[in-house]
Amino acid sequence: MLREILGRVLPRKVRDLLHMPKMERSAALAREVQFWRKWLSTKGMYWPDDYRARFDPDLPIGGHLAPFIDRVDGEYLRILDVGAGPLTKLGKKHPSKRLEITAIDLLANEYDRLFAEFDVVPPVRTIFADGERLVEQFGPDAFDIVHGQNCIDHMADPHRAIEQMVAVTKPGGYVVLYHAENEGQREQYDQLHQWNFTCEEGAFIIRDRMGRTANVSERLAAQCDVECTRVGESPSAPPEGMDEADVPRVARPDVAILTGIHKRAASDALRP
Repeated sequence: MLREILGRVLPRKVRDLLHMPKMERSAALAREVQFWRKWLSTKGMYWPDDYRARFDPDLPIGGHLAPFIDRVDGEYLRILDVGAGPLTKLGKKHPSKRLEITAIDLLANEYDRLFAEFDVVPPVRTIFADGERLVEQFGPDAFDIVHGQNCIDHMADPHRAIEQMVAVTKPGGYVVLYHAENEGQREQYDQLHQWNFTCEEGAFIIRDRMGRTANVSERLAAQCDVECTRVGESPSAPPEGMDEADVPRVARPDVAILTGIHKRAASDALRP
């Protein structure tokens, strides 16, 4: 539904012309694998704490996702982490709920080879799935929470990805998105950075590089309640000696757009 509606705002042919050719996108994905090879070989590069946290099977779940977990009823929650990279950033433990985390990424097979190369075992293995075709793999209404951090704005069609994330979320559950603000503009539309996410008057907004705008909050209003907030402070300089292009892959963005999409239960779907 969302894809068809948004198609009137960003026609498919226009979107296709705006995005990188397939060969360029493949090259960008290859660079992503090389980054993670370096990250694994150095046990975190500039982020050793991040390395330790991702490999910790007892890491408590927290940060921006914790409040949404507390809102969902039930003692057992299924969580889908979209675009998780080789190792999900999500904590694995909650004080009162059992969590089953499914981590997915287009590069999962390449990450498996990296783990074999460095002889390490992730606490949650990332499996292959296309964030724009989730229903095909998991079916509708499959997860209590669907999460994406710094990944949806790297996809060829983020509108399609969000539509799919909503579709695989159970009624009463949440899609939670956490992304650097206006990443495409900040990165000068280099490599995978082709979209801008922002929050305007409480609405979740997506823009392409030509400035065409889609109000996702409005488009989802018939099925979901959307809350969008800007969190963090002004961007700071990366650590000394670090390639600035590596910052979005691992580091928490200083200015981020936090979006919670609550998929209303069937009894609430037709509310006025």
